[in-house]
Amino acid sequence: MHKTSAWFDDAALEAAAQRYRGFEVQPLGYATVRDFCDGYDNLRPLATANGDLKDAQRPWIFKALMSKVPPGGRVLEIGAGEPWVGDLLQRLGYQVTVVDPYDGSGNGPQEYEHFRRQCPKIRFVRAQFTDATRELEPGSFDCIYSISVLEHVPDEALPAVFAGIRKFLKPGSVTLHAVDHVHKGNGDKAHRAKLGIMMRGFALSEAELDQMLERMGDDTETYYLSAEAHNRWRGPIPYDQFPMRVCVSVQICVSGAREA
Repeated sequence: MHKTSAWFDDAALEAAAQRYRGFEVQPLGYATVRDFCDGYDNLRPLATANGDLKDAQRPWIFKALMSKVPPGGRVLEIGAGEPWVGDLLQRLGYQVTVVDPYDGSGNGPQEYEHFRRQCPKIRFVRAQFTDATRELEPGSFDCIYSISVLEHVPDEALPAVFAGIRKFLKPGSVTLHAVDHVHKGNGDKAHRAKLGIMMRGFALSEAELDQMLERMGDDTETYYLSAEAHNRWRGPIPYDQFPMRVCVSVQICVSGAREA
């Protein structure tokens, strides 16, 4: 049986879609336990698929897209990896394109043929997403989104991603992104600097980012990567070489993007 068919029958999927048509989305925010629990109650397969930040990110992207993009819209996922959100979207009548090289870059998967068989109604473009992606038509998408992708893009390559979003989105359409962020611990300075690049790329200010991070740090509802998930993440690396860090999901929902 097809994976998302096993997860959701048509009636349950349509009920979930209708539930989130009025879902409130902020331009800049962070994953919360409240939202995760809502996803667990109503989109449980998405909220339990990975055992890491994606369990909060995939449901949020689904909810935000239901709220922001009318049924039948054209949507594109950058670096989908396992395209389970996209597959649910195509079952709801959205026209879904995935752009991913499926070459293992950025810790991504390589099982291109497997996902193409699993999701035959999705259009797969096997490439890196930039403004030079030739297979895409300018101004053709109602939403471009990503899940745990942008933080893996090298700093010098991010401007081409933002340029691609500007180029391929319809005017006034929305772009949604869930970003893994190391808030404290190894790598936190580099992650904060990368968020700064993203803020410029998405026409958000450093002041907005600082205010959001301060709220996040004070909020008992903030959803953090668990110790169990961190242990799986470190794999065979000794703990002293890969100690615990405070990891969160930063969520972005804006119209288009501008050059960083």
